[in-house]
This record gives sequence, structure tokens and C-alpha cells, in this order.
Amino acid sequence: MRYGSHIGSRRRARGFSLVAAIFIIVVLAAIAAYMVTIGEVQRQSPIAALQGARAYQAAQAGIEWGVFNAVQATPICTASSFSPAGAGLQGFNVAVTCSATAYTEGASNYSVYVIGSRATFGAFGGGPDFYSRNLQVTVTNASSP
Repeated sequence: MRYGSHIGSRRRARGFSLVAAIFIIVVLAAIAAYMVTIGEVQRQSPIAALQGARAYQAAQAGIEWGVFNAVQATPICTASSFSPAGAGLQGFNVAVTCSATAYTEGASNYSVYVIGSRATFGAFGGGPDFYSRNLQVTVTNASSP
């Protein structure tokens, strides 16, 4: 009687080893997948930072273009868009908006311009390679008193 019960416990122990081995394999696979994901994020972070800085510079170029047009002797305040030709900004699209409000103070007439610039790279919703920056400034063509 004792002999039979001893054989049954060995069989149960063999089944337990299989469950433990499968559990260890699943845990190791999950850890490996996590490490691959972390590695990919670390690889993409500098690229995203660089593209974000380029987007900012492209938007700044749009602001400078809009300010230049607004404070000329004959102001031009229209919405426009362009693609920068510089080597570091290729692929970006810049949309510039401008609104003007005229003021009169005494004998002085001047305008206040609100200029906005949005630089984009890639297509929104088209994947992780979409970068965008918005900038806005307010300038005037008033002469100093």
C-alpha cells in the first residue's frame, strides 16, 4: 500500500515541474519584450528631440518672415505657407497667419499685427513621425514717441 502512494506523489511532482517551467518561460519572454520596448523608446527619444527643435526653428522662420512683411513701409499682412529650403528644415511645411488692427492716437496712425506660425512635419495620425510647433507674436509699426 505504501508503495502505490509513493508512485502517485512522483507523478504529481512531474506535472508541477512542467507548470513551473512554462511559468518561467512566460516570465522571461515578458521581460525580454519589455526590454526591447525600452530600447526602442531610448532609440527614438533623441530623434524626437531633434525633430522638435527643427520644427521650432521652422516656425521661427515663419514668424520672422511675417514680421518682416508686417513692418515694411507698405505692410503686407496675409496668410501664407511655404516649405523652407534650408538643408536642416527640408520636409517641413510652415503656415503663417496675420491679423492687423488699426489704431489712431492723436495724429499717429499705426497697426498692431498678430502673427502666427505653425511648422509641421509628416501627417497627423499617420504614425509616430509627426512633429508640429506653433508660435505667435504681436508687433506694431508704431513709431516711438
